[in-house]
Amino acid sequence: MTADTKSAFSAVDRKTATEKVRDLKLNGHVGFDSLPDQLVNKSVTQGFSFNVLCIGETGLGKSTLLDTLFNTTFDSTPATHDLPGVKLKSNLYELKENNVNLKLTVIETVGYGDQINKEDSFKAIVDYIDSQFENFLQEEMKIKRAIHSFHDTRIHACLYFIAPTGHS
Repeated sequence: MTADTKSAFSAVDRKTATEKVRDLKLNGHVGFDSLPDQLVNKSVTQGFSFNVLCIGETGLGKSTLLDTLFNTTFDSTPATHDLPGVKLKSNLYELKENNVNLKLTVIETVGYGDQINKEDSFKAIVDYIDSQFENFLQEEMKIKRAIHSFHDTRIHACLYFIAPTGHS
C-alpha cells in the first residue's frame, strides 16, 4: 500500500465518521454537581418504602402513635388480652403527600407480653425478621432479578413500647 492510498482511505474514513456523529441538544447543565438533583428527582418519582415494627403489650398506644406520626387513621382492630401466643399482623398502606408516594408497612405484634409466661414472646418476632432477610436474599440470588419491582419487607425501624409502671 502506498502513501497516497493510505491518505485516500483516511480521508474517506474521516468523512464517514463525521457523518455518523449525531448532535445532541442539552436541556440544562450536565455534570457531577447535578447528580444529587437527578437522584432526588428519581427517588421522588419512584416513591419510598418504609417498614415499621411495633412491639409492645396490648393497649399501650402503638396504633395511636402511628396514627399521629403519619397524620392519618390506620384501620386497626383492638386485640384482646387472652391470645395464647404472639402473632404478627402486617398491613401495607400507600400514602401520598405533596406528590411523594410512601409505601408504609406496619407490622404489629398482637398478644405480645399478654401471657403469664413471657419467655417465648420474642421468638415469633425474631423468626419474622429472619424470614424477611431470607426472602430478600433469595430475590437477590436469582439469575433474573427484579429488585426494582420487589417490595422489600425488611424492617427499617423497630419501636419498642414499655408499659409505664409508676415506679422509678
